[in-house]
Amino acid sequence: MHQIDPTYGRRQQFRYRLADLTFPGVVNGLNGPPDKASIRLNGGGTRPLYVETVHDEGVDWLNSYKKTPSELRCRHFGEFCVEIPHDDTALRPGPNRLDIAVSADGAEARCEILFDWDPMPLSPTLDLSDLSRFHSIQEVGQIVNGAFDLDRSANLIRSRAPVAPDALLVIGSRGQSQEATYRVRFTEPNHSKWLGLSDFHAGMVEGIPPRGIKVGWSSAGMAVAMPSGGARSFLAWGDHSGAPEEWAIATNPPAQISVQRGRAYRVRHQILLNDAVNRVRFRIWPEDEPEPSDWVCDEHDGRLPADMPRHQSASFGLFQHMGMPVEWSDIRLRPMREDEFEPVDPASGREPFFKRDRPGAF
Repeated sequence: MHQIDPTYGRRQQFRYRLADLTFPGVVNGLNGPPDKASIRLNGGGTRPLYVETVHDEGVDWLNSYKKTPSELRCRHFGEFCVEIPHDDTALRPGPNRLDIAVSADGAEARCEILFDWDPMPLSPTLDLSDLSRFHSIQEVGQIVNGAFDLDRSANLIRSRAPVAPDALLVIGSRGQSQEATYRVRFTEPNHSKWLGLSDFHAGMVEGIPPRGIKVGWSSAGMAVAMPSGGARSFLAWGDHSGAPEEWAIATNPPAQISVQRGRAYRVRHQILLNDAVNRVRFRIWPEDEPEPSDWVCDEHDGRLPADMPRHQSASFGLFQHMGMPVEWSDIRLRPMREDEFEPVDPASGREPFFKRDRPGAF
């Protein structure tokens, strides 16, 4: 007999951080693909739910991906991620009910999730240096991919192993130019593909063709450290979506850095969003050393064609791609003024890559 197991239980809570509320989980006990899977919000009409039907059988996640309609969203057979638009007419401030039903092998499993929805955005200035006031990870942020845990005794957030393919915990509400600073520690860097670090997430978009789960990653500015000694920044729209508008700009070849297992580092991660150029930059340095003046990566979209979609806002989140748990703490967010960035010539930017026509494993 199969059963539906939401990653964060049957009582959940959400703040307005993203375009969609997301409810990850897994259907355990399936012998094969389900005959039918659906959701109902607050007793409304049924809607289809994507449940992963491809097994993870020896996929080399460090060098390739599983070929599945869900792209990088669902690793395991039976995984799902319910997505409810924040402006869904059936969604109400306060208490809500989500019903999930999955039919297989002549039997139907049901699951009811009761959740609270607060549509008010968070303050653009956040101080998460003390996590002891929170009782669950959903008070701190919204999980989009993978899973994260709140360790109150250690005053940190930890990604849940194994991390593959992506893990994303969105912490801030949507905003424009912003800065995030935080402390990070890598527990097992040699078993990772990308160590994170963080993303100013602009949302997920539908794939082409649609498949019931949004697969196109949009980033207004990602910061990535690699155990190989490299670092990259990304800007992207609809990465992995297959949409005609899909594009990405990345530090290529990667910048050079060095990180060590168990050592604590500090990160300063900034984005600039305006009508002329979108820009991302970050630096990472050992906690016991002075902050450097140079940026490890600094990229912008000045050479993006005018007819391509550009980001108007983004939400800060903790990000990791592959590997063993990473730990984040002392997270602080603040809005930035445009004059805190020195001007750049739009023509000085990198050429964007379109669709999957890009070198390297990114």
